[in-house]
Amino acid sequence: MTTTTDDATLVRVAGKRGLAGQLAFEKLVDRHQQWLVRLLMHLLGSQSDAEDVAQEAFIRAFLAIESCGDGSRFRGWLRVLARRLAFNHRRDAKTRARYEERSGMLAAHNVAPISGAVEGRDLLKQVLGELAYPYREIMVLRFVEELPVKEIAGVLEIGESAAKMRLSRARAEFQRIYEKKGGDPSGHGRA
Repeated sequence: MTTTTDDATLVRVAGKRGLAGQLAFEKLVDRHQQWLVRLLMHLLGSQSDAEDVAQEAFIRAFLAIESCGDGSRFRGWLRVLARRLAFNHRRDAKTRARYEERSGMLAAHNVAPISGAVEGRDLLKQVLGELAYPYREIMVLRFVEELPVKEIAGVLEIGESAAKMRLSRARAEFQRIYEKKGGDPSGHGRA
């Protein structure tokens, strides 16, 4: 297989298993790992969580490679799989956090918010991190992954009008939190 082998061919070979299948899947991982970890980093807010969820997504993709169809849309199929795993990871983390809080184990980990001004990218990450997961997810898909609304609707498995509505609400909530944290609503920096 050359380095220019398309995803569909790699998926087809990976579905046959064996050494050739394993090598084909390794090429898919090499090709898609960087963008997937970046996407998950924005969704989860942690590099180590993003890497863990990406690894889990690739394992599940390998085990279910036959369900990818003809493989021409491997990237989208992998994105949907990873998105679901990220949602489950955040839900499980919130459950663990509530349990630890009830158990009194968080006292040593409570740290005061970062003092002073949080500039530029740090402020944007902080605001993104405070959005409810569905809003964070659609903002990342639109503004980080730069997907069109129609493709976002497909990834989220919702209608296009529902995707537009969610994106509109997410933008409004992002703007509200951004301004509350001292961000300049005009987008020209802080006063």
